[in-house]
Formats: sequence, C-alpha cells, structure tokens
Amino acid sequence: MDMFENLLDKAKDAFDVALKATGEAVDTGKQKFNVVSLETKISKDYKALGELCYKKHKGEDIDFEKINELVADIDAKINEINEIKQAIKNAKAKRICAACGAAIEEDTIFCSYCGAKLEFTTEE
Repeated sequence: MDMFENLLDKAKDAFDVALKATGEAVDTGKQKFNVVSLETKISKDYKALGELCYKKHKGEDIDFEKINELVADIDAKINEINEIKQAIKNAKAKRICAACGAAIEEDTIFCSYCGAKLEFTTEE
C-alpha cells in the first residue's frame, strides 16, 4: 500500500508542477496580448499626433496641449510595454521546483520555498 501511495503522491506532484507551468504560460500569453494591445493604441496615438503635425504644417491652429498629452501617453505606453517584456523575460529565466512547483531563480541550488535540492525542470 505504501508503494501505491508513494506513486500517487509522485503523480500528484508531477500534475501540480504541470498545472503551475500551464498557468504561468497562460499568464505569459495574457502579457503578450497586453503588449500587442498597447502597441495598437500607440499606433492610434501616432496617427493622431501625425494629423496634428500635418494641420500645423498646413497653417491651421492646433491644440498644443493635445500634442503634449499624446506624447506623454505614448511614452507611458512604451514604458508599460518595456515593463511587461521584462516581466516575461524574468518569468522565462525561472525554473520550476519539481518538489513543490514554485518558480525560483535559475541558478538556485535549493528551493527557497520547500528546501528541496536541485530537482528542477526548466519552464518553457
């Protein structure tokens, strides 16, 4: 009976690690979707900014405050994209502890959550 329970425990642990990795893959997918969404919004801001520059070039009166707002919005979105991309990169640089399923730094010898010794599978 102990051997069967041990086998079930190991299967459960493997399932937990796979489930955690799947959840993290979904999170990464959401982050990538957010990047695409922000890039689309930046494109719209660039278009609006270009239209204002065109109007100014043609001699029309334009709202310079609107230009400043667009530039600030573009900068904020670019910063947010860079933060998301860094978070994605950091997530990929982690490993998953085979014992508890925690995401830990790649160069760690012992899991900082459960203390297990280097039985890791890399997350992809």
